[in-house]
Amino acid sequence: MKFGILSIGNEVVKGRTVNTNASEIANFLIQNGHEVAYVVTCKDEPDDICNSLNFLLEYCQAVISSGGLGPTLDDITIQSISRCLKVKMEINEHAMKLIEEKYSSMNLPVSDERKKMAMMPEGSSTLENSVGTAPGMFLKHHEKMIFSIPGVPREMRGMLRGIVDITGKGSLKYISREVKIEGIMESTFAPYIKKISEEMKNKIYVKSHPESAEFSHPILIIEVYGYSDDEKDLDYTISKCLDQVRDYATKLNGKIVIS
Repeated sequence: MKFGILSIGNEVVKGRTVNTNASEIANFLIQNGHEVAYVVTCKDEPDDICNSLNFLLEYCQAVISSGGLGPTLDDITIQSISRCLKVKMEINEHAMKLIEEKYSSMNLPVSDERKKMAMMPEGSSTLENSVGTAPGMFLKHHEKMIFSIPGVPREMRGMLRGIVDITGKGSLKYISREVKIEGIMESTFAPYIKKISEEMKNKIYVKSHPESAEFSHPILIIEVYGYSDDEKDLDYTISKCLDQVRDYATKLNGKIVIS
């Protein structure tokens, strides 16, 4: 299944909060056999959320949004999704029950701000939050799946398994391997990366990651990775690519440090 990830929050857009959620969600999905096509970040603004959601729904089968599920004024993710999809909001009875149980256990009333976390688009189901208070949301809309989970990392993390329980595991296998090379500039090795990629008909990705300056003792990490339903064939193809990388590096008088 092809996923899009939507990270919502002014604090993420302006750089106050580093967006570790997106990388963790993406890694989790890939390890469970799915493809991540896009990662989009937007502000806590209804139009921005709607524009971002519509873009992802156009190209992806499922979207996971993180952030904006809490009780405060700027927590508007679910309201914005509802408005964007033209689906009316309602109190989700299961979400309300979960919220009431959590606050009553602390002898606290369910204020309007707390009730707000139980408002969801009609037809939604909940993702239980075992760590915090705001439930997550799952909505199927025109054959697309939309999941909204909290932005607090430990709460987000606790809901990922529930998402895969709904979607099921994907069939894609993902393999990534690396070679570390010293003494070859990235610009020198670039034509060989292009050659390998063309020979593999761009089915395998070959990416260089420089770890030092181009002109002073250059160090490159060459990453070779890919996705396939056939894990054995993928493993063979990546091994073949790595052999080519090592051969070219040796011909260019590079030193292979890690293979």
